[in-house]
Amino acid sequence: MNRTLLIAFFSFSALFLGAQNFTVGARAAALGGASVTLDDVYSAQNNQAGLGFLKNISAGAYYENRFLLKQLGYSSLTGALPIKRGTFGLTYTSFGYSMFRQSKAGLGYGMKLGESFSAGVGLNYLSYSIGDIYGKAHAFSVELGLQGKLSKQVTVAAHIYNPNRAQITNYNNEKIPSQLKFGVQYKFSKQLLVIAEAEKSTYTNINFKGGIEYAPAKEFYIRAGVNSYPTQAAFGIGVNLEGLRFDLSSSYHNILGFSPQVGLSYVFGKIKEEKEKG
Repeated sequence: MNRTLLIAFFSFSALFLGAQNFTVGARAAALGGASVTLDDVYSAQNNQAGLGFLKNISAGAYYENRFLLKQLGYSSLTGALPIKRGTFGLTYTSFGYSMFRQSKAGLGYGMKLGESFSAGVGLNYLSYSIGDIYGKAHAFSVELGLQGKLSKQVTVAAHIYNPNRAQITNYNNEKIPSQLKFGVQYKFSKQLLVIAEAEKSTYTNINFKGGIEYAPAKEFYIRAGVNSYPTQAAFGIGVNLEGLRFDLSSSYHNILGFSPQVGLSYVFGKIKEEKEKG
């Protein structure tokens, strides 16, 4: 397919879908996009309930080059700030290029409801820009999440994005789609984790995601995953060095090719906290 036509196709497809709430984080990308049960700095975007389990200030950056086309780049900056009760999360994401760009600025909050459960909420400001002719559009959306650690091995979670069906334009009463996710995570050991997730959006079929993470050595991770809609495989590696985490991954579509992802995050004060506990 001609690259120009490919860019146009994905640009207008994204417009029609009203900007899906894309997953961020190279770790999640390597796990087939399954992220709703994870609790890290990227929970500020993926599931605000995960913020409730964070104890340290943290920050993260993520970039994805979809199908190796710079016009389809997707980037994100996230941060987490724990307070006395709960954790605030900040996120900013951007997708596209000068002729078509969609961005989201979000504020989230997650709080533990007991030792094993957490709930979260997010408020987002959405912005869309289409060339010089169609101009810009803006909207607000909300999202809600739950996460429960049923045992040391099992974690379940659910997340809903845009239940308010925010309207993006007055023309044809166009609304941003809602998105519902449900996931399960199982830890066989400290070295092995398996995760599964189902995602359903207003205008798309159910997307089943799944992945496995294995740590053959301390602080080094190997990951692989798949998702069904669209059908893609994913793989990646990760290194965690005393709070500094580097993740590298890529998904693969048998027609459109590779979409590499990279993520970098840091947890502040983690070393000090561990020494105090010791």
